Amino acid sequence: MTNPTTPPSDDRSLNRAALERVLARAMELHVHGEDSDTARSDQLSESRVLDIAREVGIAPEAVRQAIAEERARSPLAATQRESDAMLADPTISAARVLIGSPPELLGRLEAILMRDESLGVIRRYADRLVLEPRRGLMDQLARSFDFGGKGYYLSRASEVVVSAGAVDARRVHVALAADLGSARSKQLATPVWLVVIGVLAGAPLAVLTVYPWLGALPPLVLGWLGWKLARSAWRALRRQALVSMERVLDKLEYPDKPSPAQQLLDGLTRGLLPPK
Repeated sequence: MTNPTTPPSDDRSLNRAALERVLARAMELHVHGEDSDTARSDQLSESRVLDIAREVGIAPEAVRQAIAEERARSPLAATQRESDAMLADPTISAARVLIGSPPELLGRLEAILMRDESLGVIRRYADRLVLEPRRGLMDQLARSFDFGGKGYYLSRASEVVVSAGAVDARRVHVALAADLGSARSKQLATPVWLVVIGVLAGAPLAVLTVYPWLGALPPLVLGWLGWKLARSAWRALRRQALVSMERVLDKLEYPDKPSPAQQLLDGLTRGLLPPK
């Protein structure tokens, strides 16, 4: 005999989006149902979050990683939408969980971005770096001629933010975000200029012919062509910048081994130095 106070079981399934909404709403009800001042202020300590996760059967390691990802999340990527549309959010981001410590990984990331992407640090925080393209003459020449074939795609961003948050004693969540808004604006200038050229070319047709509407054809055709070219160039740049981000994280996860010549030079240098 079933207990009349027990609600009947429901075996219907929930898709992932519905499950996320249910869990979020359940957490909200759980927090507001507690009597502590912390709960009423909508703030939960990390230990309390771990306790709640254990109650619902979520592994503590997954919760710690999620907390680290939230703390390391860049303000640039806070509203990022995964779209390559021309007028979508121009921010791109990439992230990875790596072995190490936040200061060590931030230092290595800074060196990689300075060497391979011609970026320099403009703001430095305990768990975050803000970088922008270096403006020295040699840096601008290197990016313009690209003798090494690096591409310098992240240097097209007006700002690059690198953050690192500890997941546990060994793992760190590393995130990169880049604002490509200025690069997109340069691409959008192409259809604007072509429309202006089309207006100038179509003005004689509108004035000198018996069909004034012919004057609208050049700006329409050139504007459409410019939009197609700009959208294609923007999508290529965004894709290349994302690949550059993943390549930076690859170098961070799998550091390049020094060449035999560099190893020999390092060995000779150490041999010539006086002992400490």
